[in-house]
Amino acid sequence: MQLPRATVKTPTGLSFDIPDLLMLQGWANYHDLRMSIELDICVDDDEYDELIGLYDGNRAFRRWMIWRSGDGIVVQPAMKRTMLFDTMAEVLDSLIPVRD
Repeated sequence: MQLPRATVKTPTGLSFDIPDLLMLQGWANYHDLRMSIELDICVDDDEYDELIGLYDGNRAFRRWMIWRSGDGIVVQPAMKRTMLFDTMAEVLDSLIPVRD
């Protein structure tokens, strides 16, 4: 008798390195943004070890979602297309908050 094989689904979002998180936190503080790290969450059947949200102050509306995939760092802006980057430094160079 053969036992069924267990399928292991690779998470969509992987954990970030601590230096990347510290760089992002410093950048967010400089631009008066609130950074939120959500751990072990599922969104639309995708699993994320870490999902980072960047918010304007105390607003509930998330400006950017950021996660790390096997291909790089993925940034999902609120109103634009998803972007893929190799490093956190490239992410931060591309994200320029617009002041109201």
